[in-house]
Amino acid sequence: MNAIQDSSEKGSDAEKRGYVYIIGAGPGDPELLTIKAERVLREADVILYDDLVSIELIARYNAPKIYTGKRKDNHHFEQDAINEEILRHAREGKTIARLKGGDPYIFGRGGEEIEVLRQNGIGYEIIPGITAAQGASAYTEIPLTMRKISSSVAFCTGHPVSKIQVPDTDTIVYYMVASTVYEVLDAIAQKGRNENTAVAIVQNATRYNQKIITGTLGELRKRAQPFYSPALLIIGDSIKQFIEDNWYSKKKKVLIAGDDSSLFDTVEFIKVHFSCKQVEGIDQDWLENEGPLDLDFIDEIYFSSPACVRDFRKHHKTLPKKIVVNTADQSTQAEYTKLFRLSGECAGE
Repeated sequence: MNAIQDSSEKGSDAEKRGYVYIIGAGPGDPELLTIKAERVLREADVILYDDLVSIELIARYNAPKIYTGKRKDNHHFEQDAINEEILRHAREGKTIARLKGGDPYIFGRGGEEIEVLRQNGIGYEIIPGITAAQGASAYTEIPLTMRKISSSVAFCTGHPVSKIQVPDTDTIVYYMVASTVYEVLDAIAQKGRNENTAVAIVQNATRYNQKIITGTLGELRKRAQPFYSPALLIIGDSIKQFIEDNWYSKKKKVLIAGDDSSLFDTVEFIKVHFSCKQVEGIDQDWLENEGPLDLDFIDEIYFSSPACVRDFRKHHKTLPKKIVVNTADQSTQAEYTKLFRLSGECAGE
C-alpha cells in the first residue's frame, strides 16, 4: 500500500512523505502482540508509545522511542501535540509505529489520529490489538457471552461521570474506571439493576500483577477502597462462571533478571522480565509512574549474572521472604548472598 499523495504537490515533496502504522499493543501481556505488529515494530524508524504499553514490550525494539502517554490529570502529551509529533516524523519520510495499549479503535483515539493523517495526505495502516475487555475475559475466565446466560455485551467508559451510560445488555464492560468505580456502580443501580447483579473489577488485566475483585452490585457499592489504573468493571451474570483457581492464577510468576532461562516451562510459569541493560529512549517520567515491580505477586526470581543482581538491588532494596531465588552460577549466587542475605534485607529478616 502506497502513501496517499496530493497530485498538486511536487514529486520531491511527496516522496518525503512517511508511512504510519497505528498499532494495538494489547492489554498488557507482551506476548499478546500480533505477528504483524511485531514485524512492523522491528522495521520502524521511530516508535511513539503510550502510557499502558509495557517496558518489557518496547525494550525489544531498536528504533528510537518517544513517550506520548496521558494519565488522568498528568498529560505528558495532549492529543494535538501527539498528532503534530506523528506528522513531523512522517514529513521526514520515516516509517512510524504508533503503539497504543489495547486496540486503537476501542477507546484508543485511533480514529482521531487517522483523521489527521487523511487531512495531511499521509499513508497509514491500522493493526488491531486485543482490547482490554477481551484480555480480561480470557485471563479471568469470565466469559463476556455465554449460551443461556449472556447473548449481548456492550463496551462503555467510566467518563465523564455526568454521562455514564448503562445499556440494556446482558454484560457491560466499563473501561477506565479506576477513579470512577463507585459513580459507575451508582449509575447502574439507578438504572434499576438488581443489587444482587454480579460485578467484577479487574486491575492490570493480563499482567503478572492482575487482581480480581468480585461481589454483587450491592456489596461493592458499600465498600470503600481505592482502585488502581488500569482497571475494568464487568457487570452481568456471566461473572458467576468465574473461579479463583483459574488457568492464569495457577501459574507461578517468575521474574527473570537478565537473560531468559529455559529452566522455566511456560506451561507452569508466567515469565516477567527485568532488563539489566539501559533501554535507550525510555522516558524517565514514565518509568517513575511505572514504579518498581510489585514483588508481592512474584513467586520466584532468577538472576542471570552478578551485574543483574547489582542492578536489581538499585530498584528493590528488599525481597519478600516467600520468594524463591535461583541464580545462574556461583558468582551470581555470591553476589545475591552479599547484597540481599548478608545485609539482612530480605523482608522478614
